[in-house]
Amino acid sequence: MPAHNWRPTVVHGAILWALLLGAALVVPAGHPLALGVAVAGVFVLPTLPVALCCDYRQARRAGTCDPGVEAYLRNLAYDVRTTLTRGDSLGSERRAFDSC
Repeated sequence: MPAHNWRPTVVHGAILWALLLGAALVVPAGHPLALGVAVAGVFVLPTLPVALCCDYRQARRAGTCDPGVEAYLRNLAYDVRTTLTRGDSLGSERRAFDSC
């Protein structure tokens, strides 16, 4: 296993995106907090794509085959499902790819 597991970072990026979207919908345009939401967006928006890219590259290196994006997304969806249904922490265990 690699030293750093990027899957929790993917979750944090998604949560930050959701919080930013919620704040952008709640704060009316022209309100002083709108500037704060915009500044936070500059720092938050790159988090999820970078984490997804790093997690995908790490998963390809850690696996024994080169499965492609479809297998990666299937495993990511499985991890999200288990997090929502069983309360397991996302990324607590990296599974082998379903297909090669």
